[in-house]
Amino acid sequence: MKAFSRERRPAVAELSNTAETMVDAIERIGRLPAIPTHDWCDQAAAAAGDALLPPGVPGVLAVGVGTLCNAGIERIDSVGVSGSEEEEVAANELRRTLQGIGTIPATVRIAGADSKLAMVPQSDLRASAAWAASPVGRFLVSRGMTAVLIGAGLIADADPTRVLWVLGAVEGNVPIVGDMVFVTVILLALLRRARMALSSSGREGIEWISPREQEILGHLVLGKSVRQIAEETGRSAHTIHDHVKSLHRKLNATSRGELIARTLGHVTRGVRIRESSRKIKSV
Repeated sequence: MKAFSRERRPAVAELSNTAETMVDAIERIGRLPAIPTHDWCDQAAAAAGDALLPPGVPGVLAVGVGTLCNAGIERIDSVGVSGSEEEEVAANELRRTLQGIGTIPATVRIAGADSKLAMVPQSDLRASAAWAASPVGRFLVSRGMTAVLIGAGLIADADPTRVLWVLGAVEGNVPIVGDMVFVTVILLALLRRARMALSSSGREGIEWISPREQEILGHLVLGKSVRQIAEETGRSAHTIHDHVKSLHRKLNATSRGELIARTLGHVTRGVRIRESSRKIKSV
């Protein structure tokens, strides 16, 4: 953490609370889906928002996936927003605003995979005429909010344009919780999980798991058969089988076990369980 001046040294309890908040947030982020579920960004915003937004101060935190361009982030695929209880309405309005405009005009430069994360300080946003004139910038100002950070990180090394972005805003000039080391650790943890869940993204975008597919997948993880799932959901076995086939294709899984292992984050998309087993036997 950054050094504190002699005039203001934090109490032991304050440092402990900050550390506990960070640990709790990282644990929650580590439990995010390891696959691109339809509500992944919402879950991510909730996990990071509880750690980054100042307690007792109205604020919102948005997480999304988009395409990095010279002038900002465009072609936003998915948006998740979490807000304090006082800002639930603002959170829903911000979600609609971000989904509608399809772009965030803030210059974010990521040199390559080694840099992991790029961040735009609040002062840079305030000085940006493009940001002030943008729909999202005007929306936040109309709500009496100030953007406190924008972070963006590469989702997949194969495509240097696809990024996970994070935007936080609070009322007035309240600073974000903790220092920038705290913020960076949380965002890096979020990015690491995103790279596991969303690394299959390409220039054509991400094949998100639909709500219906996510429901079926939840049953499969519990070890239920296609017939059981059909009976419990009131659908035909043929329909359930079609959903399972779609899940195999989207998650690039060749077996039911591999499908579940990917869902739980035990193996990455590029790993084949059966091929690994054959190598072990040959040795």
